[in-house]
Formats: sequence, structure tokens, C-alpha cells
Amino acid sequence: YDGKITNKQWGEAGRIITNGGCKEATRVQYGAMGLKFGYDQDQSTFTFVAGREEMKVDETFGHRAFHAAMFEYSLTAPSNSSATPLDNNPILLRVCPECKQTHKKVYYRRLTPVDNVDLLHCIVHRRDNCDGQNVWKKDFTLHSTYEDAVAGIDEWSCPNDSFNYGAPYDGECSPSGARVRDQWTVLHWSTPPQRQMAFYVNKPQEYAIKEVGADADEDPVRIQSTSTVSEYVSEDVGNDIRIPGKVRLDDNGDIYMTASGANIWHANDNFHYYYEDVEGDFDVTVNVKSFDNIVNSNAKVGIMFRSSLEQDSAYAYALLSGGKGLRFQARSSRGNGSFNAGVFEPNPSRTNVWLRLVKVSTKVEMYWSEEGSDWTFGGSTTLLFPEDRFKVGLAMCSHDANSQSEATLADFIVNEYNFPSASPSISAAPTSWDPDFNIGETKENVQVNPMSETQTRVNYYPGAGMDGNTDSFYYHAFQRPSHSPFEVVVSVDYFHASAGAKGGVMIRDTISPSASNAFIGIHPQANTGVIVQSRETEGGDTARHKSLWVPNNKAFVKLSYDGIGNVSSYYKEAEEDPWTAVENGSAKISITGDKVIVGVAVTGGGIDKYVDFRYSNFKIADL
Repeated sequence: YDGKITNKQWGEAGRIITNGGCKEATRVQYGAMGLKFGYDQDQSTFTFVAGREEMKVDETFGHRAFHAAMFEYSLTAPSNSSATPLDNNPILLRVCPECKQTHKKVYYRRLTPVDNVDLLHCIVHRRDNCDGQNVWKKDFTLHSTYEDAVAGIDEWSCPNDSFNYGAPYDGECSPSGARVRDQWTVLHWSTPPQRQMAFYVNKPQEYAIKEVGADADEDPVRIQSTSTVSEYVSEDVGNDIRIPGKVRLDDNGDIYMTASGANIWHANDNFHYYYEDVEGDFDVTVNVKSFDNIVNSNAKVGIMFRSSLEQDSAYAYALLSGGKGLRFQARSSRGNGSFNAGVFEPNPSRTNVWLRLVKVSTKVEMYWSEEGSDWTFGGSTTLLFPEDRFKVGLAMCSHDANSQSEATLADFIVNEYNFPSASPSISAAPTSWDPDFNIGETKENVQVNPMSETQTRVNYYPGAGMDGNTDSFYYHAFQRPSHSPFEVVVSVDYFHASAGAKGGVMIRDTISPSASNAFIGIHPQANTGVIVQSRETEGGDTARHKSLWVPNNKAFVKLSYDGIGNVSSYYKEAEEDPWTAVENGSAKISITGDKVIVGVAVTGGGIDKYVDFRYSNFKIADL
């Protein structure tokens, strides 16, 4: 047409475009007719695992859930998923309603095991051979029908016998071997060649792995529990979540949890929660078998007690982080900031652990274990739930609203706590331990406030001193078995104080003001810098081992304990620097019990002396 067109010509042009197969015009017409894209799969044979646009009927399966669906619960699952070659071959179906006829349904036949790689992510998000684990003809073949794929016949061919990994899944191959372009997608791309696409594994939809919904009445799921109500729901909490979380349960008892969410910290939580409503006292355990797809070291998964689903609700949280060890995190009341009541970094760093959270009255305690039997105390806090009613469940966030992490959990057991039944602690009932306290005579108005997720500020009047044969100071500390080697580290980031003030890390026999102890920290008097001191016996004099100048009274300091009372001292000026052993910095402390007290110690050097002490990167790690 030339120039201004008439209404008749406009209608004629529209019919030409539509009849010519224009995708956008077709979509508009479908919309006008009340129709949309979709695929009604045979649910006795296939389970949806990923998709986009209108073909996306649910959230994408995570790494472990997909592996179980394909290699354990598939209708053609191998008897040994690690044997090469596989004796049976699981099938993946790709459906593309706008693709060419030959590519509307393409069946992927897996030939080999997968070695700890997220195969589904490779297929739907990447344009390569998945680091050599998704190679055409070695690891998979393509077929036009399900029957052909199961039988392994009539395989597709590729031009020049070469699969184009830049065209994911089909490689520009076809039944005849002719090159067919632009029949692929990448799920996270905004404008791939094909926008409407879905993927299905040949596992019956309701077999073995089942989804948990956000409505307890619709999706009752019973976990091993002695509580009166065991109907769990799965839903996101907060508003900074771009990818909805999901919980899937398999018949073997594993829980597959995927979640995005910006964080669980400060007074603004964004995470996925799998929970039930309870009342009373509880003892809860879970085995975190794996924590995958970590995009931030502050990703979190674990057991949470929570007052409500408000973003700033009070909670207690025993967690495994994505790269910063184990933490016991809490918020004492609605609207307040979060704080760490316990930080531990097992050596080596781990992606699996057993966690335990125990509530008795207003005390909540956290424990962790390697095998689920010998429990290590992780911290305690006081938390009041109105009318003793709260939520108990599993909480998870990726620390990135645009990305999902995945955890596989098992042995999630929620038991009512009936005093005085046995607890994971040595005593008959949970041992109360508040990690923030004063030793000796101090003023009561010490203030401790989180500055960030890793930095804490201690200010006002934290005690008269740590010298002579008695001490007066603020202590943020935890109990550790006296027979087990460990190290404690802190970064002193800022220290404004008067003469006599000290701040750093201490290992101490007991909470007695005159207890044997070893200390390394910053002594800002006349810009002294790092100081190492110890008291070898109860009531003895404090001996100063060494003073070392460091710029601006800032340093990383570390004490290493060997499990029999010997302590070594180290320091460095920057995180990337190697540790330097302090000359004459070794100390001996007298151990009188089965536990030692270890943590951050701060004193003002005078009962009325003001300090502003800021520290970060505090951790206690096994050796």
C-alpha cells in the first residue's frame, strides 16, 4: 500500500498478516477469543518441571528435585543412576506450540549418569554442553515420539553430524538431519527465538514428589510430629521476592525447598516459609542434606520459630548460611532489628548439617550436630510469643530477590517438649545461656546494636578494666567443649575510648571475675595497637605478653585453642593478609570444667569510661 490506507485496506492487511502466521497477531487474536497457549500433558506419564510465558504452569524444579524425578522416579528410571551406561533411560519432553511441526514435541533420551551438575539448569538456561556432561550422542539422543525415545530408535540427525550447542536442546537438528533454526529458548532471556515452551519429565504428576500449596485445607501435609496440628503450608513472606518459593516432598521423606528473597535480617524479612501453627513448648530437628545454587554467602536455610507472617515479626532461627557457617539469629520483638545470638564456622565449611531448635517457656536454644546425635550448643535467647502461640517450620532465602537457592532437607521432626524429658544439652532440661552479659562490676547501660549483618557496635560503659587479678567488662560469648580445639576471630573496625580500654577476643575458664583467661585485642591507649595478655590461674595476676602497633587501632585478631589449655595469638591488618603469629604470644590457661567461655570482650578501663567499639567477622571455628 502507498500513502494513507483505507479502513478496508487496513483490514485486508490485518488478515494477510494473521493468515501469514505472524506470531504477535496470532497471540492477539487468541486473546480476543479468550484462548491462551498451554499443553494438557498426560499426567499419568509426565510431570511439568520448567516453562516460560503461558506454558509455565508452575515454578521450575530445583537441582535435587529434578534429579530425583528423572533418575529415581521416572517411568524409565535406571536401576543404578550412577552406572555407565544406564540400563534404563529417563525421558524429557519439550513442548513448543509455535515451533515448526517437527519441533513441537521433542523427546530427550538420557544415556549417562549426571555427576553432581544441575542438568535441568543446563538445559533451560545455558547454551553449552554443560561442562562436558550434556554431549549429543554420548549423553543424550533426540526423538520425535515417546515410543521411539523409550526404545532408543529413529534418533534425530544433525547437519554435518554436528550439534549446535548455541541452540539449546535441539541443536538445530531434525528428524531428517536438515538444519532447522530458531526452535529453541533460554528461560531467563526476554526475547529468545521461541517464547512459549515447557519441559516435562516422564514421571506421573502425582507420583513420589508432591507439591505443597499455600492453603492448608487444600494441601494437608503431615510431618513426623507430636503436635496436635500438623498441617503445613508453603508461602513467601515479604515483598522483595521476584521468584516464588516452592516446597516439594518425596516419598522417601526428603523435602526439596527452593526460594529467592532478599534477606532475613534487620526489621525486614523476605523469604520462603514452610510452617504450621502451634502452641506451647517444642523440640524441633532437621537434617540439612544439601544447600545448592548459592548466589550469596548470606543465603540461609534452617528451622524458624516465628510470631507471625509480618515482615518485622519476632523470630528465632537456627540456620546454615551459604558460606558463613552456622548462626543462631533472632528478633526479640516486632519492629526491632535482628541480631546474632550465636555464630559458628565448622572447619571445613559445610553445605550440610543437623540443626535443632528448642523452646521451653520464653527460652529458645539452638544446637547443631554432624550426625544428629551428639549435639553442640549454639546459643540461647529470650523470646515471648503472645499466648504462647507461634509458627514453627523451615525458612529459606537466597539473599537475592532475582535468584533461587535450593535446599534438600530430611528428618524434619517437630516434637512437643514435655519437661523434664531429655534435651540435647548435658542437663535434664535445656541449659539457659544468654550470650550477652557483664563480668564483674559494670554499669547496666551498655548498648549493643547491629550495624549490619556482620558488624556490631558496643558503646557507653562496658566495665572498669581487665588487669590485675580481677576483671570488669562486657562479654558476648558462648560455651565450647574444653577438650575440643577451636579458633576465635574478630575484626576490630573502630575503637574510640579512654586510656585503659581494651576490646578483642577472649577464651576464659569460667564467668568468675578472677577466672583464668587469654586475650588478644586492641588497646587504644597512646595508640598502643594490638595487645596480648593472660591470667594463667584463678585469682592470679594478669601478664602482658606483647604490644604491637597497628594503624588506626584496627586489626583482625585470633586466638587458637588446642583443647588442653594452650592458646596461641595471631593478628593481621587486612582481611587478605596472612596471619602473623604474635611473638611471645602463647599463653596457658587453667581449665577446671568441661566447657570454656569464648567470645568478644570489651572494657572501658574505668567504671564511668565511655567507649565506641565496632567489630565484625566474629566467628568460632573448629580445628
